[in-house]
Amino acid sequence: MNNIRQFASKEDIQEHACLWVSRLDRGLRDDEKTELELWLSESNAHRQALLDAASLWDDMSVLNELSGLFPLPQTGKRRSPNLKSKPVVWSIAASFFVAAIALSVLVQRTWFESAPQFAAVSQKVQTGVGEQKNVTLADGSKLHLNTNSIVTVDFSSKARNIVLLKGEAHFDVAHDKTRPFSVTAGNNTVTAVGTAFNMQYVNDDAFELVVTEGKVLVKDRFKDTGSNDLLFGRKPITEEGLLMFAGEKATVEGKVEAKENLSQNDIDDDLAWQQGMIVFKGEPLEAVLLEIGRYTPVRFNISDDKLRKRRVAGYFKVGDIDGLLSALKSSFDVDHERVTENSIQLYASKS
Repeated sequence: MNNIRQFASKEDIQEHACLWVSRLDRGLRDDEKTELELWLSESNAHRQALLDAASLWDDMSVLNELSGLFPLPQTGKRRSPNLKSKPVVWSIAASFFVAAIALSVLVQRTWFESAPQFAAVSQKVQTGVGEQKNVTLADGSKLHLNTNSIVTVDFSSKARNIVLLKGEAHFDVAHDKTRPFSVTAGNNTVTAVGTAFNMQYVNDDAFELVVTEGKVLVKDRFKDTGSNDLLFGRKPITEEGLLMFAGEKATVEGKVEAKENLSQNDIDDDLAWQQGMIVFKGEPLEAVLLEIGRYTPVRFNISDDKLRKRRVAGYFKVGDIDGLLSALKSSFDVDHERVTENSIQLYASKS
């Protein structure tokens, strides 16, 4: 059986070195001397670690023992002749030192394994015009932030709180029954355990909510429910709020309005921005340009009221203004004139 660990970590080597110092202090048995010589021959890192550990004790009995194994560097430091070796004391000290190293390694490993789930985390994530970000939060949840958006994150051992301050975000929530995941926007909160949903501000007080997986609880942010047990129930309407399920979409402004059921194709179209696309299904040109304006500093002017209402449908690439203008010309008889770099005048094509 081969007990040699060829890829020992620095902490393992330090721990072994301290154990050997402890044994050297009390005196080595013949089999231990052979084992130590073998360990020292495996790596220069082992030799250096043993010297470093021995220097912490600075005990002549240890240094003399080591000098028989390999030459020690001359440090110029001698132990005072009136100080006697204390094997028992040094062995106890060595044991404590080894325990301290083992404990520090254990604490380090435990911290790094548990920190993503339980450590308190506060952060702010934002995007500029035309920018998008994918962020993995401390609990493993996925945040996809759309253009010109801002969220703040506040995680503790008991709660996962997000505030959508501006724009649009999609949340893919890591499951954790002990810490519901709540997103506040305007006067409402949307709470989930393990699900996915999209939120987009319509104005300062209202947002559009699309539930893509699982279910969420929509409630008044100022109403303290004290419990999130509703998330594990099946009743859609309660005194504390409204449960919305996968495939449902609504405008939320104090209360849930204009709730509707979506097909998977509808959901894909609503979330097309995550693939860098915008989908229109016959919206007025004015509304189309307002949506496109979220992704670019370019501004459009329409002087013709009738043209404002012209219906537009199709897939458009985010930020591709030239492509948009070309499509408007070829498919919807809309011409343009560049007034400035970031200002475009639109008008109906002349027959």
